[in-house]
Amino acid sequence: MTMKTPTVALFAAALLLGACAQEPEPVYLQPTFDKAGNASCAVGYMLATTETGATVCAPI
Repeated sequence: MTMKTPTVALFAAALLLGACAQEPEPVYLQPTFDKAGNASCAVGYMLATTETGATVCAPI
């Protein structure tokens, strides 16, 4: 058995595990609100509503 066989097997296993990985959940930030109650987000984020109805800042 040559040294290439274990390396190829390890690479194939890593490839299969990577294909089965789930997509990570996005990281949401809390929006800031002005005195009138209007929400705003930092640069690089936009206002979004989650499935539960919460207002959050989601990455663009």
